[in-house]
Amino acid sequence: MKIIGVIPARYKSSRFPGKPLVDILGKPMIWWVYQQCLKVLELDELYVATDDSRIESVCRQYGMNVIMTSDKHPTGSDRVGEVAQKIEGDLFVNIQGDEPIIEPEMIRQVIRIFNDSKVYFGTLKKEITDTEQIRATSTVKVVTDVNNDALYFSRSMIPSNIKDGNLAKTYRHVGIYAYKRDFLLKFVKMPQPEIELGEAIEPLRAMYNGYKIRVAETEYESIGVDLPVHIDAVIKKLEGMNGETC
Repeated sequence: MKIIGVIPARYKSSRFPGKPLVDILGKPMIWWVYQQCLKVLELDELYVATDDSRIESVCRQYGMNVIMTSDKHPTGSDRVGEVAQKIEGDLFVNIQGDEPIIEPEMIRQVIRIFNDSKVYFGTLKKEITDTEQIRATSTVKVVTDVNNDALYFSRSMIPSNIKDGNLAKTYRHVGIYAYKRDFLLKFVKMPQPEIELGEAIEPLRAMYNGYKIRVAETEYESIGVDLPVHIDAVIKKLEGMNGETC
């Protein structure tokens, strides 16, 4: 199986414009993400997918494979879908472009989901116990069934535990996706349903159309850069790693 890693990166972020190019210890953030992905030997090819010439220029400057894509894509999955139309591959892994210290094993974990030949869409989850994080609408939660297939994703508290207290564990959705190419090409042709638009969670498009999503549990944490203040946490972590990430 030929596995393609794709890092969607757009310049126009409402909360943090230009964040793929923000400086972290002398290198742009997208460079750090790319270096972590290079450690995953299971990836046969790796690309940054962008709609901005500034990001494209920086990627070429640092020797990173980059593909220009449309600026009309509503989600990262749709951008990866365009890459799948241009690049031959069997499995496409969508790696967040704003996680400069992503643990490479997380990428391997989502790839291993496809050891089950029946799986065509996979992602990760991590148990959370912090009440503030559970309540936060910025935290996407997921509930899965006995087969580890997703039942629902939401920014609300799921499960609510409203009746019997904290009996049911709460899991945060970890936003790394992998898709078999044939499914991905179907996915990007599906209209965005109300539940996807209302929750702003793209896998709900697949679920609305009757497709299953396999979810594996991870023990790893990452730091997503949503705001400039998050850069300080990334730098602190990198400095604590004594250059191991470099």
